[in-house]
Parts: sequence; C-alpha cells; structure tokens
Amino acid sequence: MTEKAVWDDAHLKKLIDILREEVSNGNRPLGHLSKKGWKNVLEKWEARTGKKYPKDKFKNKWDAIKNEYVWFMELKNEATGLGWNDAKGTVDCSKEWWDEHLVRCQERTKKKCNHLKFKKHGPKHLEDLHVILENVHVTGASASCAGDISSDESSDNNAVLLEKPEDNAEIKLSSLKKPSASKKRKQPSNVNEEKDEKSPFLRFYKQTCQKIESGVDKITSSVEASSAPTNHVPTISEVMKMVKECGVKEETALMHTTLTLMVKPDFREIFNALETKEGRLDYLKREHEREMLKHV
Repeated sequence: MTEKAVWDDAHLKKLIDILREEVSNGNRPLGHLSKKGWKNVLEKWEARTGKKYPKDKFKNKWDAIKNEYVWFMELKNEATGLGWNDAKGTVDCSKEWWDEHLVRCQERTKKKCNHLKFKKHGPKHLEDLHVILENVHVTGASASCAGDISSDESSDNNAVLLEKPEDNAEIKLSSLKKPSASKKRKQPSNVNEEKDEKSPFLRFYKQTCQKIESGVDKITSSVEASSAPTNHVPTISEVMKMVKECGVKEETALMHTTLTLMVKPDFREIFNALETKEGRLDYLKREHEREMLKHV
C-alpha cells in the first residue's frame, strides 16, 4: 500500500526548495517541469526526507499549491492600489472592502469565494512561489496559466490553454475534404462562458488583459488631453493696445498698476477673456484698488 503523503509545513518547505532548485537549474524550459526535473524531484525528496512518494503525490500537491497561488494573485490584482500587511503577507483592506468584494466574487463564481482564505494570511513561502511560478510566457499563440510545471506526459485538468489557429486554416481544410454531413452542434456560448467563469486561471488572465486595456485607454486619454489646443495668451503689446482702447492714459497711477500686472500671463489671459471695453476697464480699476490697499 502506498505511504500516505505528509504535507506539514516542514515537508512543504522541503518540496518548494527542491522545485525552486529545479527551476533555477533550467529544468522548466517550456513552462512545465521536464522529465529530468521530475526525476530529480523524486530523488532529492527521498534523499532529504527518507520517504519515497510516487510522482502523482507530488503532482496532486503541486496542483493545490498552484491553485492557491493563482487565487491569491487574483486577489492582489483586484486589490491593486490598496495596502499591504507585511506581517500577515496579504492585502490590507478594510472590512467594508472585503464585504463588498466577497459578495461580487460569490455572485461571479456561484460558490464560496476562494479569496476568503487569504483575509488573515497569504500563502506560505510566497517569495519562493514567485520564483517557481513566474516567467511563463503568455503570447498571442498561446496563453497558459503562469507556473504550470507538470510534465508533458501528465495531465493537468486545471490548466487552460488557448491555441491560436494557423492563418487560412479553414481554406486549407476546405480544399482537402468535403463538408461532413454530421457535424457536431456547436456548444452554446453561455455554456462556454460558465466554464470560463469557473476556471481561476482564465479569470486571472482575462482580468490582467482588462487592466492592460484600461491602462492603454488612460494613457491615450492623457496624450489626447495634453495635445489639445490651449487658450491663447496675448502678448504684452496686444494687451497694451486693448488697455489704451479702454481709455487708460499714460502717466497715471492706473496705467502704472496695469503695467505691473501686465507681465503676468494669467492677468493677460483674464483681461483678454473679457468681451467689452467697459468690463476690462472695471477689471483694471478693481485690480488697481486692491494693489493700493496692499500699501496702506
């Protein structure tokens, strides 16, 4: 009978250390642990613990670790901009935020929210998990959950892989074979959407894409706003002409105050915005009175 796997904190740390070594040694070349990597994991585990587990024990444990990591990164993604508690190793959010978040999460998944387990403490050995699970490429051709280190020959029901069809694939197929009379009915889109919602990996990937798209929109809006035409600020000569049209004479106290204010772009812009000579003259007189009060 196969020995029951023990995954207390000490044994878990040993497994994570071994996995980190294999990743650092290049035995996860394509986003999953190679056959050599898995062979090393089994040998190192037996040497360090004196226990001999079959590969599926490690695979099952790894799936559980991977799921927790993805759920936690999901939570961090949704709590972007909020606080972080170093002591607890998790996000630092108010009770109101958690209450609202859990309601939304449960409405979306139709079950108890996986994020709740991280309310008091994040995953153990998080820094090691960052190393083991990062640097898995997501391209236009494929998008797989970050950190799938299962071997080529082992299955992973939790991983989601989106493959991009080759260009003109439909044209090539139609030229080689006749249409089949007994085509399978396409699955309704709402069924596919329900499956998507149940996959934490695909939700995390979609949310990341949405944040990137939102960021691009903000940058675009910012660029458009900065390139928008600004209000024209008249030159000192242009303002002087308007001042004289208002009837202000040279060698007067009012003209002296006006000349002092005229060097300020804000003053020239406001003065130019007034539409009538009477309004501009009134503005000059009020500004002159305010300047006089400063010297009283």
